[in-house]
Amino acid sequence: MKINVLDGAIMFEGGLIRPMVDRERFLATDLAKAAEVKLVNNECCHITIAPEIGVSAKLLYRGNRLHQVYLLLKMDSDATNEWTAELELRRKRLHDAWLGKELGEPPYQYSWGNIVSEFDQKACVSEIILTYAD
Repeated sequence: MKINVLDGAIMFEGGLIRPMVDRERFLATDLAKAAEVKLVNNECCHITIAPEIGVSAKLLYRGNRLHQVYLLLKMDSDATNEWTAELELRRKRLHDAWLGKELGEPPYQYSWGNIVSEFDQKACVSEIILTYAD
């Protein structure tokens, strides 16, 4: 997995997520072949994919436009469906280390949007979140 800081595209072994590609065109790609699509309402759509081994991603479209991508690096505990705050904080540290290695020190602010690593205590999940500017 690689994030292109020039345009916010995310490159995976199985394909590419480009922020400028609309929902219908993304769903026609090889990367979206086994996607799980959930229409939240008339405005929002979540698309969950497994773009490469060890990574899962959820794309949030508002209308036909990509608004956010949530990335999650998998850990051994995922295979046993074991979720605890301690494990998710460990995942956050893994995400932080990966971002630091790939992009340097935060903040990760770009002309196309931003990238953050967050732990959501309420949902008990850590994710790397790319948000694309309107």
